[in-house]
Amino acid sequence: MASRRTVKKKARRKNPVPPSKHAQVTAAIDLFKDFRGDDPEFIDTLKVHWPTVAFVVGYLDHVGYTTIRDGKTESYIHRFKKRSRPLLASSHDGKQLIILGGGYDFTERGIVDRPI
Repeated sequence: MASRRTVKKKARRKNPVPPSKHAQVTAAIDLFKDFRGDDPEFIDTLKVHWPTVAFVVGYLDHVGYTTIRDGKTESYIHRFKKRSRPLLASSHDGKQLIILGGGYDFTERGIVDRPI
């Protein structure tokens, strides 16, 4: 009578970044480089907690931000055209702001309203 041998299969390692995410990460890096004029210092994973309940505050007329661009600290204010304004919402507890929708893109030039 022949004995049965148990053969353990070696577990395959999963790719830490699935292919669909890999394309998104690559696109984000490319946009970062185009906008900032430099390579990112590091790539990190952020855990985003989206509220399950929020309320609309109103339209977001403009947004201001400070960043480093081509090695210099720059401040920007983007005033949305009326047709491009996104909605500004808040989580139920007022601890998180959310920008919803709008007719704009973020490009190598920064925030750009889409043409009609």
